[in-house]
Amino acid sequence: MNKRLDPKEIVDEFISDLRQDLQNNGIQIPTLPDISIQALFTINRDDSSIDEITAVVARDTAMAARLIRYANSPIYRGLSRCTTIKSAITRLGLEKTKNVVLTLAMRDVFNTGHRGIRSRMEALWNHSVEVAILSSLLAWQYRHLDQEVALLAGLVHDVGVIPILNKAKNIDVIVENEKYLDMIIASLHMSVGRAILKAWNFDQQMIDVAAEHDNLKRDPGDDAPIDYVDIVQAANIESYQSTGHRLAKVDRLSVPSLRRLGCTPEDPTLHWDADQAVMEQVSRIFM
Repeated sequence: MNKRLDPKEIVDEFISDLRQDLQNNGIQIPTLPDISIQALFTINRDDSSIDEITAVVARDTAMAARLIRYANSPIYRGLSRCTTIKSAITRLGLEKTKNVVLTLAMRDVFNTGHRGIRSRMEALWNHSVEVAILSSLLAWQYRHLDQEVALLAGLVHDVGVIPILNKAKNIDVIVENEKYLDMIIASLHMSVGRAILKAWNFDQQMIDVAAEHDNLKRDPGDDAPIDYVDIVQAANIESYQSTGHRLAKVDRLSVPSLRRLGCTPEDPTLHWDADQAVMEQVSRIFM
């Protein structure tokens, strides 16, 4: 970019370039770790066996250990403890295993070697983990929703911020000015997130979360069942309570997702922390 431009022109040009990238499918898509791609490919094959999936997961010792620990958590623990990858996958089932593998692998997506955006990327990861945990706890109250899907949805809801940070990392005017960066992220991160999850071939319900979680006017109607956008949107708002963020000041009763989840004038809270055992179980997946 032309360094002689004033800051506003630089920001406007950056936004224009990013919109052009979106139109031309030119967004820099974050790369999922190889082990995740191999595991997902194997799980999604119609003829794959548990032994084949076990062999893939076994290549990543840390992932294997966390998968076993998750299978032994209070929600899934059976009469005996899982001590092998195969027994953990058998207990969880293939669909839940897929979501847990994706969740465990997502940490690498948020890594960066660039010092200029490292602290911002770390803060993004920590926020995403918090929203993921809250999403899982909120989803636990609804039988038609899956906690692992909610966990993953919360974890990737802001994934669209990553290419924006990477694109801006060498533009000092933007990286060093929180106001400019926040404005760009607020304007485009949902559209970028939609593009990323489409490229990763995620389910539509997950794509909808990335594309709609900051749209506080979204209202599918009182008759529509609670969905993952409702859950993640509410979790995102909850994550900013007791902070100076704009979402901490939002009128909760004016947000359809919060109303649909049970916020009332008499009791505007969501009671996601009612079960301490579930809270501990969900939190441990990131340890």
